[in-house]
Amino acid sequence: MKRKFIGRFAIGLFAAAAASAILVANAAAHNGNAQISCTSVTFNYNSFSPTGTNLIDHETITVDGNQVVSKSFSFNGPSGSDSVSINVGPGTHTVVAHADWTVDGGGSFTTTKRLYNCVPPCPPGKKANFRWHYSDNNTSGSWSGTRSVNCPGSLDMGPQAMEGDLKSAPGSTLKAGYSFTFPGNKSSFSVTVMNPKVVFTVRCVSGATPSSSTLTVPMPTQTYSVTNDRWYPSGDQHSSLVYQGSITVPDLCNGGRLRLDKGGTFTADVG
Repeated sequence: MKRKFIGRFAIGLFAAAAASAILVANAAAHNGNAQISCTSVTFNYNSFSPTGTNLIDHETITVDGNQVVSKSFSFNGPSGSDSVSINVGPGTHTVVAHADWTVDGGGSFTTTKRLYNCVPPCPPGKKANFRWHYSDNNTSGSWSGTRSVNCPGSLDMGPQAMEGDLKSAPGSTLKAGYSFTFPGNKSSFSVTVMNPKVVFTVRCVSGATPSSSTLTVPMPTQTYSVTNDRWYPSGDQHSSLVYQGSITVPDLCNGGRLRLDKGGTFTADVG
């Protein structure tokens, strides 16, 4: 009897330990981090539940010990990001970004960054000229025409098809990016390009109906230090600096090539 009891007790302990391990694994499966600059904080979340809505209960930002942001955020799918603008002012500052959640067993992270030599954000009303381009497996990557936007503002450029009747095979690399200039500028400030992306209209070379009518090349939010009127981050259309995003072309035409002759539309927020 005693031996049976010990056996059952051991089995119970093993089952409890296994259940605990599963809970720990589930809680550890998702993760997050924050990218901090003088003008923005971007919260990034990965490996969450692929179905339903994932709620981040709290996102907080403190600057030099003073809380400047407190909010919640939600996203659908396994990953998401939330870019929040901040204005720390010139000089040196300490920024702390914290997030916590209860979904999927809960979790949290805290990122601290010491910022040096922060410059003022883009002055309201300051005009920038933007252009964008794209390339599939080293096609020319010709620039679009330029469009002006004032800080802060939003850009919507397109649809444009600078590469003509471009045909992309599944598995090829489609790159997209942008550059900008502030004509006549002689002052120093920072400019943040938030949530830039290019959305292409898709057709099938075969004439079939694609499984998706659009294809998106996302790009990360980035902050640039501007000191003059040159093109940022580069004026060279072949430079890797001006291809901020890329994707592997998916199979949308049952193995056939995609037709991007309708071009794409570039959008971004600038501040």
